[in-house]
Amino acid sequence: MDYLKKRLKFLLIIIFSVAIILFVQYELHFDSNIDIKKVGWMMTLLQAAAGGYGLYGLVQFFRVK
Repeated sequence: MDYLKKRLKFLLIIIFSVAIILFVQYELHFDSNIDIKKVGWMMTLLQAAAGGYGLYGLVQFFRVK
């Protein structure tokens, strides 16, 4: 239990990062009203930030002692 308790914060970071990436992919794929020129770069930036934060969570998950 102590093992999981120490890693719970990083597990939540990973879960929410993946959820943000999946939401952005879903919106870009299924919403035909989105103007890619206006919000495409913002969605790409959001995906990159969520991916980086998720990678940070993954590294810290295995690094915690």
